[in-house]
Order: sequence, then C-alpha cells, then structure tokens
Amino acid sequence: MNDDHHGFGEHPVSATRQKPMQGVVFASAGPVDETIRIRDLHQFEIKLHYPLSRENAAVAYDLECYIFVPHSLGMNRANYSKARFYDDLQAHIRFKTPSISLTEIEGRQDSPLTRLETSVDPLQRGGHNADVDAFEYQLKLFCCILQSSLRDFVTFIGETTDPDDRARLVQQYLSTAVAITDAYRALRPKIILPAVPPRASAMYTFGDEYVSLLVERNCYDLLGRLREAGAPRLRTSRRTIMDLVARELRYRESHRYPSIPTDKNDNEQLIFRRNVLKKYMHNVLFLDTRTRQEGKVIEHGLFGIAAGISMLFATVVLFLSQSLYGPLTLPVFLALVIGYMFKDRIKEMLRVYFSRMVSSMLFDHKTRIYSDPRNPIGHCRESFDFIDEARVPDRIMKIRGRDHITEIESEWVSESVLRYRKRIKLSSRAISSAFHDIDTDGINDIMRFNIADFTRRMGNPGKELFVLDKDDYRRVKAERVYHINMILRYGGGDRVRYKRLRIVLNRRKIKRIETVSVEDE
Repeated sequence: MNDDHHGFGEHPVSATRQKPMQGVVFASAGPVDETIRIRDLHQFEIKLHYPLSRENAAVAYDLECYIFVPHSLGMNRANYSKARFYDDLQAHIRFKTPSISLTEIEGRQDSPLTRLETSVDPLQRGGHNADVDAFEYQLKLFCCILQSSLRDFVTFIGETTDPDDRARLVQQYLSTAVAITDAYRALRPKIILPAVPPRASAMYTFGDEYVSLLVERNCYDLLGRLREAGAPRLRTSRRTIMDLVARELRYRESHRYPSIPTDKNDNEQLIFRRNVLKKYMHNVLFLDTRTRQEGKVIEHGLFGIAAGISMLFATVVLFLSQSLYGPLTLPVFLALVIGYMFKDRIKEMLRVYFSRMVSSMLFDHKTRIYSDPRNPIGHCRESFDFIDEARVPDRIMKIRGRDHITEIESEWVSESVLRYRKRIKLSSRAISSAFHDIDTDGINDIMRFNIADFTRRMGNPGKELFVLDKDDYRRVKAERVYHINMILRYGGGDRVRYKRLRIVLNRRKIKRIETVSVEDE
C-alpha cells in the first residue's frame, strides 16, 4: 500500500542524485517498524522501516497485505484490474533521515551545519568551476536533518508532563532554533558574491527560505501542543514562541521571499513554494529505481502451450471426422466448425488458467534500486491479485475473525480479498561501498494507497435519526460508514509480525484507521 504519483509498483524515478555518496553507518538488523496514517480524504500511508545489518552481506524483507472488502462495494477482477491497483499506489524507497538531536546540530563538530559551512569555502576559491554539487548535497542533507530534529524536539516537549521540564525544554528549543538559523544566515556574505556561481547562490536562498518556514511551522506545532497540555505557567513561553514566529515573518519579508501567510487570499503561492522546496531538499534521501514487468517470457511460453493444446484438439477432430465421413462431406464441415469453436474457447480458458498460475507463483514487477544510474544496491519485487477465501492462509483468516457487529454481512455473502505482496532485498555491502555522509540505520519503504475507487458504490453518508426530547422528539444528523479490514504480515528472517487494521470510511473520506490486533510469529 513520490512524493507523489503512480501506482503500487510503478515507482517514479527520483531526481538524479547530486553527488555519489560512499559508506553508510549500519546498525545491527532489528525488527521492521511500521507507521500508518491518513494522508488526505481518500489516501492513507504505510511506512515500513527496514533495518540494515553490518553483519550480513544482504538483508531481505517480505510484506503481505490482505484487504477484505465488503461484497456490497462491488470490487472484483472484472472491474478492478492490476493496472488500476498499481495506479492507485504511490511508492518511494529512501534512506531514513539520520537521527541527530537539535542541540547536536548546533554544537557537534561534525554536525550537518559544520559540514555545510565547510562546503562553502571551495565555492569562493573555485569560481565558476567550483564544486556546486558538493555544496548542494550538504545543503539538502542539513535541511532534511533540521526538519526531522525540529519535529522530534517539539514532539518530545508535547509528551513531557512535568511543568518545570516542559518550561526548560521550550526555552532550550527556542534558543537552539535561533542559534541554528543565525549560523545558517551568517553564511550569506560568503555565498552571495560575484565569484560564487549563481546556481550556488540560488540554492542558498532556497534553503534560507525553507529553514525559515521550518522554524515557523514547528513553532505553531509547539503552540498547539502547549495549548492541548493546558500549561498556564507557560504563558511567557508562548509569547516568546510567537515572537520567534514574528521574527521569521519579518526576515522573509525583508528578503522578499513570497511565502508570507495572509487571511486575505487562499495562500496558494505559499503552499506551492513550500511543497516544491520540501521535495527539492528531500530528494537527496531518495533512491533511484527502475521498474520492469516480471515473468513475461514464462507467461508467453505458457500461452504458446495453450495455443498448441487447442490446435491439437482441432486437428484431432479433423482427422476423426475425415476418417469416419470422408474428406468433403457435410458432417466433416460441421465437425470442423465445432472443432474451431471449441479450439478458440480451450485456448482462452487455458490462457486464463496459466495467467492465474503465473500470478500466484511469480511477481508482477521487479524494481531495481540504484545508488547511481550504474550501481544497483538491491531490488524489490511485487504482485497483486484477487484471491479466493479458500486460498487465504489459515493464520490470516483466524486474525480476520469476523466478530464485529458491522461485519455480520460478511459471513453471509463473503468478501472480496485483495492480496498485495512485496519482497525487498538490499545488499549491505553495496550500500556501504556506495554511500557516505548518511549516518542512517535503514531504508524507509513508503506506500500511499488511494481508495477512491472503493467508494463508487457507497451510499449517501448523510442520514437522519430521531431522539426523544422531553415531551417531544427531534431530528439529529447521523453518518453512515463502511469498514474495510486490512491485515499486514511483514518482517524478515525469523521476525514476522501480523497487524490487523480496520479502515472506517464513507463516500466523503477516510474517517479513521483503527488497530484491531497485533501478533508476533
């Protein structure tokens, strides 16, 4: 189940990496972690984190996703093809953002900020022949890590319950954010110079605007968390946070960055620029992929066998009819017509049978993963199909256990079962020899699935109910929902986890995703 289009398995080719990297720092391979969240009205995201291992030359992980769709929604092989399924899925494979605390960005000697500062000096000395790619790479890596560190620090503050600790952390967050932005802006006089290539200067200003937007956005997130916590003792801190937001707005205005929010229009330009800047900065972590169909040679060979069997049947009918009735008689003519009719049907039935057999045994696509256009570091294979409930593994059906009141109908008319499989294999040695400067412990596999096709037969979500009101009654609004159950089986080696989820939705939107059960094998 790009940022952002294409279907399950049709991986977009990410932007070309600006500079080849070498040597990743690996952690020992651990369990696969997953996060699931709603992305928009009809789209949810599954993110799987695959650990890398320094002990093993290669690591392999498997994912199986079973989606149980109520029969009333009318999803079947006839109206929901493989092509439509893959078109509904967007998929990315990228490095997990390196985990560096906010205070380390400011204070560590080998921090991303220090590396960025070091990459500036060659720009001044090299003139138009300067290594702009190296600067661009360090700039993007700094922005990615800063976004993650700001978010994690704000999340930690929101989860802190002690008022004194919370107040101390807020002040530390504000002082560190100001110190980092000031250090970044101190690079401006070294970059906005005639001797520095214009491309590098433009990149710096893009990063300057993006850093300001990051600080502002996370300040608002922090304000929201403090409000939820009901922290009356932090009134002064809230004022200080708002002062930092105002500082960032004044800074962008003074440099004429067109990303100032206002209540006088729809802020279309701000949202557009913020999304473009985010994609530009984060493509440094995305891996290049190339997808091709798998099993086509075998499939065409089986189709040839089907044609041969049907031709054999027609030839046998011809020989038998001629031996019984002579070469040119009416019975022979009728036998030839009937033989041709059955020959055509036999051929098509065998094609369908062989096609399903190939689908169950092989994968639909194989996607090679590259560190650069010539060096593969792994591959991913995936397939999708409808399967009969009788073929669903017993463990999956047991976890599916239809015990929820709204699922009684499924016992009577059954469900459509969609199965998506993915197998990913990564070469630890190839990654280690191909990448440097990314201190990460694994790969993130991000899948975004759009279920708008599932809502076509859903009824009007708006309903009316009646409730008693003293001596009278009144109408109240109600909402009709549907439940789609999804079971994930994922892991590697002897670490396998089953997770059952219930997607609650109606024709308008996905309302929520509930975790029903989690089991380890």
